[in-house]
Amino acid sequence: MESFLDRLLADKGAATRQPARRAANAAAAPSAAAPSVLVATPVQVLPDVPTGPEAPRIAIYDTLTSPPRVVVVEEEDLPALIASLAEKTYHYCREQGGQIPYTVLQELIENLLHACFLDVVITILDNGQTIRISDHGPGVDDKDRAFQPGFTTATALQRQIIRGVGSGLPIARESLQFLRGVLTVEDNLGGGAVFTIKMPSHAPEQPAVPAAPAVKLTTRQTKVLVLLMELGSAGPTAISRELDIAPATAFRELVVLEEKGLIHSLGDGTRALREEGLRLLESIL
Repeated sequence: MESFLDRLLADKGAATRQPARRAANAAAAPSAAAPSVLVATPVQVLPDVPTGPEAPRIAIYDTLTSPPRVVVVEEEDLPALIASLAEKTYHYCREQGGQIPYTVLQELIENLLHACFLDVVITILDNGQTIRISDHGPGVDDKDRAFQPGFTTATALQRQIIRGVGSGLPIARESLQFLRGVLTVEDNLGGGAVFTIKMPSHAPEQPAVPAAPAVKLTTRQTKVLVLLMELGSAGPTAISRELDIAPATAFRELVVLEEKGLIHSLGDGTRALREEGLRLLESIL
């Protein structure tokens, strides 16, 4: 039988264990006053402007049997680098007799932002009728989807420099098709991508491509055409939102452009560029 002394000793032991247990629980529980631990999230940053050995290069092959002329392109910031690369590539292409449109070159060079301008080399061949734009960036995983409107990997930060709405590559390919040109993308050796623009070796006679229509446009109407080229198709609501004008004004401008034969209706309230409208934009831009 348990004695009174045994019960007394047991009660004292339990009393001494309670404070210890409460102290241990307090140590294990998070303190309300203690600062919470924040989990770091990735920060979006733009790539550094490549300079020196990392700067983009333009290689111009006057003939395949002689070494190329190499032009190094360096600028202070990314927008200036994109503009300079596009302008110089277009200049050397035309110097060789090439007919690749400037807008196509600009779209593809803006696309290099996704590759962080890593080891960019632009090669001009076939008297300016073939241009290869290569990099050692992340490459293009889904090459078919890359040419579909609306698909883009541009981050919010990148969209401060380029449009990044998934229209660049589709616009470039469609523009080339009017001139019987071809735009392809392949994997580069050692990673990255190679975009190749190839025009016909012997360009068609100028009469084969009708001249741009002699149409006078207002500044707003020109902006509407450019917006339709970027978006592929749009209605009055989208036009008014993008250009910050009233929907009724956007509708009237679309009607005028349609009467001029520069755009056509898709039947659902939206309009798209006709070939005449695209040729007019090429002559303006």
